[in-house]
Amino acid sequence: MAAVPTKDDVIDMQFFFCPTDGSLQQLIRKKQNHTASFVFGIGSFLQKKPKISASRRLFLKTKILKKASTLLAEEKEQKKIDRERTLSERVPPLKLSGLSVQDLQILCKELHQKIDVVDEERYDIESKVAKNEKEIADLSHKIFELKGKMKRPALKRVRVSADAMLGALLGAKHKESIDFKANLKTVKKEEEKKEEVTDWRKNVDAMSGMEGRKKMHPYRFFWMSKYKLFLLRHGEGAWNKENRFCSWVDQKLSENGVVEAQECGRLLKEQGYQFDQVFTSILSRSIQTAWLVLEAMGQEWVPVTKSWRINERHYGALISLNRAEMALNHGEEQVKLWRRSYDITPPPIDESHPYYAEIYNDRRYSTCDVPKEELPKAESLKEVLDRLLPYWNDVIVPVIKSGQTVLISAHGNSCRALLKHLEDISETDIVNVTLPTGVPVLLELDEDLRPVKPRQLLGDQAKIQAAIKKVEDQGKVNAQNK
Repeated sequence: MAAVPTKDDVIDMQFFFCPTDGSLQQLIRKKQNHTASFVFGIGSFLQKKPKISASRRLFLKTKILKKASTLLAEEKEQKKIDRERTLSERVPPLKLSGLSVQDLQILCKELHQKIDVVDEERYDIESKVAKNEKEIADLSHKIFELKGKMKRPALKRVRVSADAMLGALLGAKHKESIDFKANLKTVKKEEEKKEEVTDWRKNVDAMSGMEGRKKMHPYRFFWMSKYKLFLLRHGEGAWNKENRFCSWVDQKLSENGVVEAQECGRLLKEQGYQFDQVFTSILSRSIQTAWLVLEAMGQEWVPVTKSWRINERHYGALISLNRAEMALNHGEEQVKLWRRSYDITPPPIDESHPYYAEIYNDRRYSTCDVPKEELPKAESLKEVLDRLLPYWNDVIVPVIKSGQTVLISAHGNSCRALLKHLEDISETDIVNVTLPTGVPVLLELDEDLRPVKPRQLLGDQAKIQAAIKKVEDQGKVNAQNK
């Protein structure tokens, strides 16, 4: 409310509200209290701001919007005029009338030269930006490492009661005390719930490919991924379809294996991956898979390097035998040990084996970096890793560390051996690692070529799990009837 006017204020107001004959002045002097309240009422009425009606407000808003749209249109028109004026000054129109074909060709060459200059400048800028981004990423990584190395300041131990801590957190108004005994039952219930979800989490690990793997460093997930490596078990082979130990016998892909390799290539292309170098074994099914993948991706020109050290595990005397029949004769556990164990070697192949001559008389094995006499006659998974590691360290690692994206199109056991090395999988857990045919495996690695996140099996996860189960069932008695 407004302040009550004084006597002097009332006398000042009378010059504005009183008639000229002075009759109201006499009345004010005789009855000052009544007149002061009267004049005060008039004054406070006049001090109130007049209200604007809704229709008036709408009219004003409409007028403002019309004015704004007019200004925007004028600004747009002015920009158009400025653009045309700038183009006319800097890019005069071409005068093509009267020019011969030779003159037109010369003009086109000049224009192309100018375009090339602009493109080169643009590419230079893009390369500089990429270089700066890489430097920023490296610096961020170094900063993160430095933060981890910095020593934390020594903190003083202060004895504070639980009530005081809760009061500091929730404010001074909190006056309730904490009864730990009353909350003990609630804590026990929460622990029981955690125990209930343990099996569920284990199943999730198995579905995501994490089962059979050592737990990574808790901070490794926050480290930066520097390199990408793709592992691919070849598409289904003719003897995969017949459930036979194929090993070093050279078999082509089955019709389904060709489709698997082509679908793998299309999937990688859809997800935008590109390869700089491909490594395969010297077995046809591995090479054929790589060719089909690159063809589906439109990257047939990518170099492909072959080595016997990426070959499938040598199953020795088990080569060409049916897995289900072996399980029936020797038991499923024994066949699983021969197929999946780490350091158990199957019986070696000898010259009486029907496929001995086909393997060791093959001209491709004369290209190996060891004499034919020293080539294995049977292998455990450990021995596969032993012959693979030198090639990995001396040939593949330098390519990856040069910044190239590598695809290794190999076999089930050579891929498992490499996974054991990279992910530090234990000898007992490697038994449970299964890779289906034609499914690409993505590994994101740090600068030391250690995984920064769990391996990813790319594709439809339901189909992948079904394919894994199919591979695991190959060593069972009833696998033929499935």
